[in-house]
Amino acid sequence: MPPLTRNAMIVAAVMMVAGTATYVWPQPAPATSVPTLQLAPEARFTARLTAPQADLAPLPARISGTAAAGEAPGSLIHEWPSLIAEARFAGTGVTLRLDDRINRWRVSLDGAWIELSRPGTRDLRIEGLAPGEHLIRAERISESDGPAIFGGFFLDRDAVPLPAPDPRPRTIEFIGDSDTVGFGNTSKRRECSGAQIFAATDTSQSFPARLAGALGADYRVIARSGIGLLRNYGGATPDRTMRTDYPLAVPSDMQAERLPQPAAGMLVIGLGSNDFGSDIAEGEPWADHAAVSRDFGPALLEFARARLLENPGAPLILLAFGEYGDDLMRAYLSAHEALLAEGFTVRLVTLPKLQRRACLWHPSLADHEMIAETLEKSIRTEFPGW
Repeated sequence: MPPLTRNAMIVAAVMMVAGTATYVWPQPAPATSVPTLQLAPEARFTARLTAPQADLAPLPARISGTAAAGEAPGSLIHEWPSLIAEARFAGTGVTLRLDDRINRWRVSLDGAWIELSRPGTRDLRIEGLAPGEHLIRAERISESDGPAIFGGFFLDRDAVPLPAPDPRPRTIEFIGDSDTVGFGNTSKRRECSGAQIFAATDTSQSFPARLAGALGADYRVIARSGIGLLRNYGGATPDRTMRTDYPLAVPSDMQAERLPQPAAGMLVIGLGSNDFGSDIAEGEPWADHAAVSRDFGPALLEFARARLLENPGAPLILLAFGEYGDDLMRAYLSAHEALLAEGFTVRLVTLPKLQRRACLWHPSLADHEMIAETLEKSIRTEFPGW
């Protein structure tokens, strides 16, 4: 993000998670609260939150995203953005179990949607479905700064579980920061409170989701607002950067073991906004951004090489936000050239200046669409048939 007041980004991220009990998104003036449960007007079924129900049968689901195993069988602990679960069944009702006081979720079923905001430890009970087969998709759309639990899907005993949907042929892994998360992306103005950021962030409308949809791929997002490769925004928490946190299944729990996930068929790394987008703080080991650049290039090379070795054969796109200037671009160019010399399949995509009309000068929906289209064009040109 561009240089705002020092630590503005970090403060906003904390506010987004801490918040208050009521969330308000002014459009254009404070008017609309974010309800705990909201059902699409066109839905032909009912939905309600209940205490966790007993005597339900677990429904197998296909999971996309990074998570660790929870204590209950089949449950998942998650913190990185964009956990997605999909399942199939035959029956007139289904239950989604959550232990989540942090996030917003969108559940899609029979052409309609349900949105949840910080439901706590409760079941989402969906009833009144037409008899027959159904596909349900639950997607976390908010960013969180702490872990939550997805408990899984469940059926009544008279419903019939069906095999979970097959995974898509390929998975794209996106590694980045708030620009990748979709921080405040649905906002139509830049001035946002923490509550408004919470209401306006929707990772399902960010460029990773758009690109994966265009290419018919699954995707996962390893990203966090304020995080950098060498230094975080404003020099915050220097001992925790993407280099330390990337291997973690749950950033808040360094002991949690990551569940197996498919190798990435493509990697997209878009880091550096926070490394170069704020002034150097007192006590940091760099005198200026030129000094950061000299260290950032080798660090990016090392980080990218490790990801390529973990995902053999996957092409890599280095996504450079060119508006951050020559210091960032020099580092990206040097890493790109070195990776090519080592025989890796890598392309450098440099973005033009963004509109950044969303919360706190973050990419708007139009920006995310442009980024996705730019990446899609590059992929279809450079990697035919992908």
